[in-house]
Amino acid sequence: MPTTFATYLKGPMDRHELRQIMCTWPILMRQATDDKVKKFAYYVWERSSEAAWLPTLKQGQWIRELHREISEQDDAPDLIED
Repeated sequence: MPTTFATYLKGPMDRHELRQIMCTWPILMRQATDDKVKKFAYYVWERSSEAAWLPTLKQGQWIRELHREISEQDDAPDLIED
């Protein structure tokens, strides 16, 4: 089955979006517990420094999903009890 852009809601990731996500990527690399996620996170971190590299559609989808999870975690309020 051929890959189409309809499968990926936002389409391919551009360099600007990748740079924005990489600002919070070290948080993901520290908090990841699954070995596959860790390997993927380190792979993306290393490759993102190459000026010509952009993630594939599937990689971009995973990067966005992982970034969304970390961003939602950061926005969670801290509960303080007296």
